[in-house]
Amino acid sequence: MKMKKKWTTIIITAVAAAGLACGCGNPQKEGVKALEDGEYQEAETQFQEMARSSDREESAEGYRGLGMTYYEMEDYAGALEAFEQALENGARQSTQLYNLMGVCAMQTENYEAALEYIQSGLALADTSSDEKDQPSEDLLREMKYNEIICYERQADWESAKQKADEYLDEYPDDEAVQREAEFLETR
Repeated sequence: MKMKKKWTTIIITAVAAAGLACGCGNPQKEGVKALEDGEYQEAETQFQEMARSSDREESAEGYRGLGMTYYEMEDYAGALEAFEQALENGARQSTQLYNLMGVCAMQTENYEAALEYIQSGLALADTSSDEKDQPSEDLLREMKYNEIICYERQADWESAKQKADEYLDEYPDDEAVQREAEFLETR
């Protein structure tokens, strides 16, 4: 499973930008700053305040911030729950958010849910016409790799092999997936 620190930075930036767009007050700024500084208890306090807001947009951003905070604290079950609450409260769906949800589900060994999140994120990337919403090639590659792993962990060898072959068509130099594909040939 691949998850780079830069995705965290991207999401923190998105949380901050969303706060500016919705006009959220000090808890947003203070939560983002605390998160960036690694002060997770303070970030949690600030984002919890936002999550309790009667304004759905502010509440959604509070839950997204909580998700990032819990993710950084390696509380993947808590992060996943917060990200789900963010979506339920109307947070903007993004490939990055679905990737984080997929990674959290993988960390809790719920590979069926992880696969659903990853596939939702990939579908969103395929259908988005807005260039600013387009995920980076690195993110898409990470998600496609994780998709293979999810199929493997569910012992769906045929689907894993198919996804590994598709992956290698796009990224033929990936030695790790080449080894995975060889392994899958034996299944």
